[in-house]
Amino acid sequence: MPKKNAFFYFMIDYKKKEESKGRSFRSLAEVTPLAGAIWSNMNTNQRAPYVQQAKTGGKNSEVQEKLTNLGIPFSQIDAEKREKESKDARLKTLTIELVEKAVNNQALDTQNFYFISFAYFCLTANGYVPAELGVVRYSLGSGVKDKLHMHINPGPLPLGMAFEAQNHADEDHQLPIPPNAMGETDYDKIATALLSFLLQDGKMPLLFTDRDDVGKVENMLIDILGVNAEGMRLYVCPIAELFFQLKKRAQQNLLEQSGFPSVHIAQQIITKDVYDYTKGISCEYHDHRDNVKYCALSRCIRWAYVISDNCCGDMCIQMEPGKHLPLTADTTHNTTSMFDTISFLSQDDKCSFVSGSTVSRMTYPAMGGPGSSISVKAERQRADDHQQPKFSASSSSSSSARSASASFSSMLQQPKQQKQQEMMDETQSDIKTEVHETIKRETSHNHDTTTNSWGEPASKQRSHAGRGLSVGLNINLRGAGRGRGGFLRDTDEFPALGGMGRGRLFK
Repeated sequence: MPKKNAFFYFMIDYKKKEESKGRSFRSLAEVTPLAGAIWSNMNTNQRAPYVQQAKTGGKNSEVQEKLTNLGIPFSQIDAEKREKESKDARLKTLTIELVEKAVNNQALDTQNFYFISFAYFCLTANGYVPAELGVVRYSLGSGVKDKLHMHINPGPLPLGMAFEAQNHADEDHQLPIPPNAMGETDYDKIATALLSFLLQDGKMPLLFTDRDDVGKVENMLIDILGVNAEGMRLYVCPIAELFFQLKKRAQQNLLEQSGFPSVHIAQQIITKDVYDYTKGISCEYHDHRDNVKYCALSRCIRWAYVISDNCCGDMCIQMEPGKHLPLTADTTHNTTSMFDTISFLSQDDKCSFVSGSTVSRMTYPAMGGPGSSISVKAERQRADDHQQPKFSASSSSSSSARSASASFSSMLQQPKQQKQQEMMDETQSDIKTEVHETIKRETSHNHDTTTNSWGEPASKQRSHAGRGLSVGLNINLRGAGRGRGGFLRDTDEFPALGGMGRGRLFK
């Protein structure tokens, strides 16, 4: 079969184009004069695709792209990765610019920051189905200034998603799922309330949320805002980057600086979430069910508390309970005491207001407040004092009572200590007796000239380890007092053990 040239593939292409327009040909012979007139007027670049087809025999010359096991091209994955890295870099730059601008204007303590969090029912093909919204306006100087909270009823769930929604609700926010969901059903009203809370001079501010929730928040915001989001620059940034930049700027004028070495430490502190079970900062529904940790509003307020606890002291900002910290916090001990952030993750929980982490380094629970560790210790101390006998008839002589109590405790301890000393002396005496008996018994066999089971004379037998005593090999190791394995000959009678279980030997 003759090899097909470039013009042949051009005729085939020309025939298909003309037939798509409704024209019909009985054979290629009818196409040849028509295609030939066009071919003669084509330049080299226009003929190049057909020349390439002639070289490859009509096969596609493009190399087939490699796919993953899910059928996704690797080029697509690389493109998405580059896009994500570019987006992360952009969000980081915007956060740094926001903080730097506030510093240059000497308004870092009054700069408003917006923290946002969503709870959702399930993930569908169109995105996340929102269930709850929480937004907080915060500044370092004023703490939590304003709050916006709304439950959202998204309407009927897509078919087959009820089971997934119920499982997620049970493990997370515990809100009733549709069709029994609570809250606002009109997305326009939700969008109006949200925009009125956020917009500053007609501009959308930067929004901050947890690193793992950036994509989720963006998806649900676009779904709620709808047409209102068109033409609007909507940026949702990781709150750890803001925390890191604020901490760095808060310590810039301090002589001793021990801030976070990287943003990862800030992220770890936020993830640890020392205020996760703080009461009184969540919505009424979650507070009533003791599920404050998963409330969207509570999550935003806790982020504000963590940032205040770590940055306000460095800027000499007096923290106010209920604004910067929980209502039960005692801020009378506020100092700019530094802590080792390098070894933060390996430190034991000892100093925390809520869970013991050194993250909460400047706040202490209010004396007698609910859940206060100090109040718990006080209750234990009162219980111990109640069990001890009283030596003072007057409450005014508290020092005398303590002294008498200490003396009485010392008297009670003396017989017990004396008994322990006697037992130790008796044990040492038993040990000495056992050692003497063992040495005496082994020495008595030192001059035995009998042969062992291999026919070797006793004089050639090896010495007892550690004592230089020549003993026969036809002996048995038997427990003679405290498992010391005294040596006995086969002809010897095994001595009796006695002495209150201490293995003493008696003849």
